[in-house]
Amino acid sequence: MDKILITGSGGGIASELIRQLKERDVQVVGIDLKTSCTAVDLPIHCDLSDEQQIRKAFDLYKDDLNNITGIVHLAGIYPNLSLSQYDLSLWQKVHAVNVTSLFIIVQLLLEQGCDRLRNIICTSSTAAKVGSRDPAYASSKAALLGLSKSLSLSLAPKGIRVNSILPGIIDTDMSKVQTSERRDYHRKKTLSNTIGRPEEVANVIAFLLGNDSSYIWGASIDINGGMTF
Repeated sequence: MDKILITGSGGGIASELIRQLKERDVQVVGIDLKTSCTAVDLPIHCDLSDEQQIRKAFDLYKDDLNNITGIVHLAGIYPNLSLSQYDLSLWQKVHAVNVTSLFIIVQLLLEQGCDRLRNIICTSSTAAKVGSRDPAYASSKAALLGLSKSLSLSLAPKGIRVNSILPGIIDTDMSKVQTSERRDYHRKKTLSNTIGRPEEVANVIAFLLGNDSSYIWGASIDINGGMTF
């Protein structure tokens, strides 16, 4: 049986993905700072900006995590601030959650002897390509793309596929921190003239986790209604 670790398991995309995975009888381990989806088999409360909390959680749940077959990194922070509004501590926190936590998680799983891991999916963003008014968010998502490519090279000999998805504006709580005018601006940038739905992202992730995507390695897949093409 597959066992998928999902970071940011309390989010809108995660909730839809978990629903789909449970229909396949997949076990789900969820990591989040807030209450996770009730369908998660093992919820782990953890602040992903804190390295020591991550290490403590992975030590505490070592036996449950050693048979993980896939990781979906959905956790992310989007403060929606301009360059002048940032201080260094917030900048570092955004990068810690969006990028560094995945590096720590993968490293810990391999160090702890997880030998069933075969699939990692990184959630970057269209902002990694086109930039954002929020410089920390965009730079962290671009860094995540670089990490994904590097993990692809490093982990391929172990038979581990690593792919990235790049969602555009999706109808989740994260996007709703923007004004309605700004959301409308992003919508008009798409070919579809729509804001994406969580299930439209979850569908792609579920496909990447399955055997039908077995020849997709190191890919970066846009899910943005044609905002970039």
